[in-house]
Amino acid sequence: MTNIFSPQEILRIAVKVEEKGKKLYEILEKKSSDKKVTNLWKYLKEQEEIHRKTFQDMLDGIGDYVVAEVTPGEYGAYIKAIASGYIFTVELMEKKINESFASDLEAVEFGLYIEKESILTYSALREYITLEKQPVLDKVIVEEKEHLIKLMLLRGEIKKR
Repeated sequence: MTNIFSPQEILRIAVKVEEKGKKLYEILEKKSSDKKVTNLWKYLKEQEEIHRKTFQDMLDGIGDYVVAEVTPGEYGAYIKAIASGYIFTVELMEKKINESFASDLEAVEFGLYIEKESILTYSALREYITLEKQPVLDKVIVEEKEHLIKLMLLRGEIKKR
């Protein structure tokens, strides 16, 4: 029996999140008048595409990446809750793509939210990835943490202005 929040479904959601993130960061890049902010949106847009490709490759080679659930129901409530939140993140991103942010600070705060959700979800997914393939996901998690740091530093700079 396939669960809607299987590792495969989380990878599908991750592909969508990265696609939406790329689109959102592209829009933000075009709208910001601050060069430092614009450069960060451009960098994050490019990173989202790299991550999307990584998750798509994982999904395409799912048998090589995901540890199969041995007994029905083994896939925990924790990962189900995380996946539910991640679907909400996709919906929020779709909404934000069609709206504009009141300020660069508001956009950076939303970027922080997206990166935190990604780190949480990818870290939970890690348990269901085969040991030899975990470094692929680990690399994405490290990069997401770097994005979080860059956004936090930028938020601090914006608040000082």
